[in-house]
Amino acid sequence: MNKRVILLILFAPVVLAACAIGYQARGNLSDVAGELRGKGYPGNAGEGGRFALANGDGTVQCDGQMGPADRSPTPGSCEGETGRGIVRCTDRREMAVRWTAITCRSFAGSGQDSAGNRLVFRVERAR
Repeated sequence: MNKRVILLILFAPVVLAACAIGYQARGNLSDVAGELRGKGYPGNAGEGGRFALANGDGTVQCDGQMGPADRSPTPGSCEGETGRGIVRCTDRREMAVRWTAITCRSFAGSGQDSAGNRLVFRVERAR
């Protein structure tokens, strides 16, 4: 096997994992007490990203998948891009959401479930 292929196989998972390290997700769900916290996985420019959130005792867990940007106000810049996504939670709720890029590596958004409960979330690099 080619040495380059072997190196790629060995180091690709490390590089990909490093991209996710250090991103936090936070959110509030209007009918769930306390802040939801978790990990964030921003996508590349224009690709949205994803996040996983849970309340303090882990009884409500949500997974958000953000789609690609559908609007980019400044060509060549991620700031201000917007897109749609979907959030699914373990309590069977599902929400269509809108996200907005704050920078090329952070985004924020919100959505509402069928009962009118509002989710507000933010994914950014941990400090």
